[in-house]
Amino acid sequence: MPIPLRVQAGAWSGWGVDLGFDAGIEQALAAVAERALRCGALAGMELLLRETLRLTSASGAALFDGSTCVARVGTHAAGFPSSTGRRLRLWPERTGPRDDALLERLSALGGALLAAHAREASSQARHARLLSARRRLEQEVAHWEVRRSLAAHDLRTPLMVVRGYVDMMLKGHAGPLCSTMQRYLDRMARATQDQRAVIDQRLGRNPITDLGPLLQTALGPHAKQSPRRELTLALPERPMRVRASTAQLEAWVRVLARALATTRSTSVWLLGVAVEATRCWQLDLRMQGGHAPAERPLAVVREHTRRLGGTLRAPSSDARSWIILLPAEAT
Repeated sequence: MPIPLRVQAGAWSGWGVDLGFDAGIEQALAAVAERALRCGALAGMELLLRETLRLTSASGAALFDGSTCVARVGTHAAGFPSSTGRRLRLWPERTGPRDDALLERLSALGGALLAAHAREASSQARHARLLSARRRLEQEVAHWEVRRSLAAHDLRTPLMVVRGYVDMMLKGHAGPLCSTMQRYLDRMARATQDQRAVIDQRLGRNPITDLGPLLQTALGPHAKQSPRRELTLALPERPMRVRASTAQLEAWVRVLARALATTRSTSVWLLGVAVEATRCWQLDLRMQGGHAPAERPLAVVREHTRRLGGTLRAPSSDARSWIILLPAEAT
């Protein structure tokens, strides 16, 4: 059986080779690595220093990052020499080939633990900054929520007062009304109701709905009672988020489909784009063949669009296109 080279080297140099001692070093390094993995780099450094004291029989040990002492253990931890450039320092100092080899292996693991500790400290500092930013944003959101609620209340209160007086006059509490006054009061009642809807839409907590799937369902080839026409939908890949409930958008899409059906056009092309300057969705509807839409369905589409906070430009005789603008929700 050939003699291992490390045994031959030990024999030529006169050093003793203790296989049990080497196995103890491996076990100590494995225990330190496991401790650092489970409890953090600082806990691993403390165990590394304790294992160093056990293996070298020193009184104290410290781990330095440059000139900064990161961890120390032992009874004489305050008396470490500062002149040495070693990462792992002992008291009293150990000299000799065997101690140097041992300290070199322990110091290498200590360097890895120092690097891991620096990464952990950086991660903890970043986490603290993120928590601070989150608390600041939460406070800002709460502040703006209070302002939104107060603004909505301040705007709704005069409308409720005006609507109350209009209802009392319509019921005859202020005496008989002529036809002109009746017509004016009806207009005032509708105006207050529309203004209340606008306030609820702009300042209320309305849900957000994706308009794209509703358009594909109502205007696509598989829609119920779909007329025989060629339809081309060019919608953006990202969701078309509109500040409205699903029921509101479904009703709007239904009246839009009915208005398109009245034109009896042979082909319809719908393009949806986002207008970042005005934060709205622009729907460009172009039709070929057929005739102009009926007046009543077009008025219904315009009314539903206005309730959603948008606008509709009706088709003219020379340009068969509809331009619809709907308020978009920021993503």
